[in-house]
Amino acid sequence: MDRDERIRLGSVTGYNATLGARVVSYGDGEARLEMEVVPSVQNVAGSLHGGAIATLVDRAGTVAIVTADRDGRPGVTTDLNVSYFAPAPAGSTVVAEARVLKAGKTLAYVTVDIRRVTDGVLVAQGRMTKFQG
Repeated sequence: MDRDERIRLGSVTGYNATLGARVVSYGDGEARLEMEVVPSVQNVAGSLHGGAIATLVDRAGTVAIVTADRDGRPGVTTDLNVSYFAPAPAGSTVVAEARVLKAGKTLAYVTVDIRRVTDGVLVAQGRMTKFQG
């Protein structure tokens, strides 16, 4: 399976399909995804749920890693950290911008910034490590 197909399938199958994030662009170890804060990803206060944010970090980071890995491997997450800074209210849109820090033979490292589209405020920042076995 080629990289484009792997990225497309990753968005429309399984758990990631429920997130509703759209891959806007990707290449050279970077990826940009957008997502609306709809009821299915909101917390009880009506803002983007922390778990949905963590999933978005994983998805955006994986897309970026696939573009940086010479074999297009998505890898397996071994470590994921998220810092939360500001809410993303119901009805808003967020953008996740992922950038690979290093893609080696067995491990890949990525950072992801999630911002509100309307004002660019940093909602959360995540870092992830993936095993590329």
